[in-house]
Amino acid sequence: MKIIGAISGIFLTDFLFHLIDAYAVGLKADTPVERIGAVFFGIIVLLLLMLVFYRYFSKAFFNGFTVATGLFLSFDIVVFHWIFKLHRITNGPEANWLEPIFVVFGIIAIWIGIKQEKGLMKPDKVNKNLSV
Repeated sequence: MKIIGAISGIFLTDFLFHLIDAYAVGLKADTPVERIGAVFFGIIVLLLLMLVFYRYFSKAFFNGFTVATGLFLSFDIVVFHWIFKLHRITNGPEANWLEPIFVVFGIIAIWIGIKQEKGLMKPDKVNKNLSV
């Protein structure tokens, strides 16, 4: 049931967020520089969150967040942006090179998160973590 709930939550949240036509505090990015700046602002917020999660939460939580971020970057862009053509990262031509870069970084984030989590689960590390 947890898996079904998680999958439904992902699809519903993603679907509902893509239906909203909202502007951040009444601001709208009209020029390519403004749109790219908005994307980089999002990247900075994401990196700050990742730094906080890395510093203050368990490694397993951080690895899970890394994988989730990678899944969102790659899955969301491929399925909702490219296959269903619901929207793009930006409304300009810069999306043509930004989206493939994000898909690649998403796949790399998934790989890194899974690799690191597998490293935490090695028997020698599990025994060290269990001993007090």
